Amino acid sequence: MANLEKLKRIPYKIKRNFLQLPVLKLVFERAYEQELNKYVGYLPKIYPEDENLIKSLHHEGVFLSSLQNLGIRSTSSLIVSAKKLLPEFLAFSTNNQCSFTLPSSILMKYPEIFLWGLEERIINIVENYIGLPVLYHGVDFRREIANEKLADVRQWHLDVEDYRMVKIIVYLNDVSIKGGPFEYISKTLTSALRQNIKYSGGFIPDQIIEDFVPRSDWKPCIGDCGTIIFSDTCNVFHRAKPPVESDRFSMTFAYTSRQPITMFSKSALPMDELRRISSRLSRRQRECILGFSD
Repeated sequence: MANLEKLKRIPYKIKRNFLQLPVLKLVFERAYEQELNKYVGYLPKIYPEDENLIKSLHHEGVFLSSLQNLGIRSTSSLIVSAKKLLPEFLAFSTNNQCSFTLPSSILMKYPEIFLWGLEERIINIVENYIGLPVLYHGVDFRREIANEKLADVRQWHLDVEDYRMVKIIVYLNDVSIKGGPFEYISKTLTSALRQNIKYSGGFIPDQIIEDFVPRSDWKPCIGDCGTIIFSDTCNVFHRAKPPVESDRFSMTFAYTSRQPITMFSKSALPMDELRRISSRLSRRQRECILGFSD
């Protein structure tokens, strides 16, 4: 436990490098397992219909459904706000980019989108899978441009933020095989692939992936508008398959434990935005954003 507490205080980049050393990696993985075992009695209760979702994350690494089937309380507000935001993309020049993410200043005109990711049921699902108190990293409102380019997150990779991570992707238009679907390799095959190529980070070309995992085991998540994908992106190789025929519009909500291995932003929201909506948040929701009790 003392070793784990020391690790938490190490700057994130140094911490990642330390965890590549076999001896330290083993020590801290054991400490992490102890933390999971200690917290298991504090995990929140879940709806019976969410048990298969969590099981699928543990075994496959991905769960595919729809907003309608999931039935989260504030989904209707989420959909209305998302539809109002879609035209905002057209006001921005893509400048030959592969993708474009709306600035938070525009996204927060509709706080219902951000707040959907803090729904009690969503947090309960994520916490039961991650196995520890949850840190909510917010939401990205994203457009993948149909230009066939294989760049950035359109290449195979694992996220490095934590031992487990949950990203929830919601399609805002119908996504076909040529429309840039989220694509992944199952958890079991990912584990073997990670060892075979001694993966430590970065993007992997298709050719290397294909040497170990046949294309028949690459799993694109196609679906209609409203399709929702839960994925542990730290434990399944994944990518945004390059769109060919149409752009893909989506929202991505991201979660880790409260003491992740690394972080790429310090807060889900600027503090002024957090103060503005704090009256609408429960104590638990504020802790999920801040990462500690306020």
